[in-house]
Amino acid sequence: MQSPTVPFRLPADRLAEQLAQFNARAEVQWFGFAGALRAPGSALITFTGAGAGLQGGGGTAAINGGVIAAGFDAAFVLAGLGQYDTPVVVTLELSVKFLSLALATEPLAFHAHVVRSARNFSFAEGFLAPAAAAEGPPMAMATAMVAPGR
Repeated sequence: MQSPTVPFRLPADRLAEQLAQFNARAEVQWFGFAGALRAPGSALITFTGAGAGLQGGGGTAAINGGVIAAGFDAAFVLAGLGQYDTPVVVTLELSVKFLSLALATEPLAFHAHVVRSARNFSFAEGFLAPAAAAEGPPMAMATAMVAPGR
């Protein structure tokens, strides 16, 4: 069951700036992530760069669990950037549940949204699924707590 999405607080022009700065970050590019924002308050991280160094766990055809955690972290930070007018959002807590292998042979997408937002922190939830799948069981689910950086 998915909790209601909290709409982004920032106006469209600031959201576009936040997204551009996020996608320009070295660690986002290194992992092969690409962020997008979807109204009213969802963040999407697509992942197609499954190089040999990002595979492992469950066999070499699967994405390493640490990379999956990094994808969720990126998705939650991006969702948080839509809530706070700051260039940095940090993750205070991250919990991942692995449900099935995420194979490197297909593009993947991390979906995230904020479910509760306050001035100093937000709670978020998300899931990992094949990028082409509109519905179906997720490969992993996660929750997080993010906050504006100081």
